[in-house]
Amino acid sequence: MSVTTSPRPSYDEQVAPAPISQADLVQLPDLSSYGDVEVLQEPRVREVPDAATAEEVTGLPAPAVAPLPRGVTGEPRYQVGEQVSAEFTFSVAEAEDAAAAAGETLPPPPPGLDGNRFRLDAGPGVAAVWAGSSGAPALVVGRAVAPTGYSSGVPFETARDYLLSLPGLPEDVAAQLRGFSGDGTTLPLPVPAEMVASDSAEVQGAPATILTSRDGTMVAVVWVRDGVVTAVAGSVSTDEVLAVARGLR
Repeated sequence: MSVTTSPRPSYDEQVAPAPISQADLVQLPDLSSYGDVEVLQEPRVREVPDAATAEEVTGLPAPAVAPLPRGVTGEPRYQVGEQVSAEFTFSVAEAEDAAAAAGETLPPPPPGLDGNRFRLDAGPGVAAVWAGSSGAPALVVGRAVAPTGYSSGVPFETARDYLLSLPGLPEDVAAQLRGFSGDGTTLPLPVPAEMVASDSAEVQGAPATILTSRDGTMVAVVWVRDGVVTAVAGSVSTDEVLAVARGLR
C-alpha cells in the first residue's frame, strides 16, 4: 500500500515519558471497537549463541559494555527479537456504534479516514543480559529500531490526532500520545506513575529519560538516536546505569 508519514521534525530525537495511572489504563478503549486490528508480524524473541549471531539476525550492533558495574560479572546472554508489525483499518460505522454505546457522539471524521489503514512497525532488537545471583537479570542492555507509524492515505498527524480525540480516551493520555511523530524521532514512553519516577539526563549527545522504580530496586535509562532506541536497566545505582550508557559501544 502507499503510505504517508509525518515529515522529519527539526528538533532532536527524544523519548518523552508519558505517566499513566492505573485508572487511565482501565479507561483505555478497545481499538478493535473502531475497526479491524490485524497483527501482520508476531513478536518472536529467542536466545542466540553470541554477539555475532545477534548482529547478523538484527542488523544492529550488539551492545558492548566495559567496565561492568559492581556486582555484575561474567559474560552476557544474547536475545534477539524480530520486527513486529500491526495494522488497524478505521471504520466510521463501527466507531459510531462504539461511541453511541458509550453515550457519546463520534467527532466528525476528516475526509478519507473511513477505511484508512494505519501500520505500526517496531524492531528488530537485540539485548545483552547479565544474570544476577538471584537468577533475575542484574543488567540488561538493549537496542531496537524505533517504532514508526504509517497511514495509507490521510496524513499521519491528521489520523493520529483524530484517533486520539475519540470518546473514552483520557485527555491527559491523549495529550501525551500526540507527541508520537510517526517517524521514530519522538517516542512517548508510557510510565506507570504509581510505580516509577522519571527524570532527564543526556547520553551520548542525546536527551535521555531515567526511570527509577519507587521501591529503589531497578533503574533504567532510555534514549533514541539515529532511529534506534537504546535502553540500559539493572538492579544498580543511577550513576552506574548512566556510566554504562555513556560508555556503551
